[in-house]
Amino acid sequence: MSSLLEFVFGWFFGFFADLLWWLIPDEIERRHDRKRLLEGEVRCAIRAATGRVLNIGTEWSVGVAQISPGMLHFSPSMGIVGTRDVRVLGIRERDASIAPSPLERPVGDWLDFIVTTAGGELVVRFPLEVGDATAEVLSP
Repeated sequence: MSSLLEFVFGWFFGFFADLLWWLIPDEIERRHDRKRLLEGEVRCAIRAATGRVLNIGTEWSVGVAQISPGMLHFSPSMGIVGTRDVRVLGIRERDASIAPSPLERPVGDWLDFIVTTAGGELVVRFPLEVGDATAEVLSP
């Protein structure tokens, strides 16, 4: 009888431990980001480094992007209106030479990259969990 109780208790405890693990918001976001990346999609934010690039200004726009080698298809949920197809000519990590946007407020753990396009440079922000892998996919 004690082995049956041990089994039931172990299963019950394991079930709730797994349930609590899934309820941790940051972990949920990280898991979703990894799953999205496997499907060729990533959450991101985008803005021009200076001026206007591909009709994108220096204010952050947030949304999701379909990614493939050398191409980022951005669909905004906040900010600019309309999707943007961005042909990536080069990508590198953002350094201190690019001034922050006046409205820039870091939220969560993100990695910033500079994407070089035919029209100029864009600052693109990806979730920390998948940032480097996303940059690898985008590299032409």
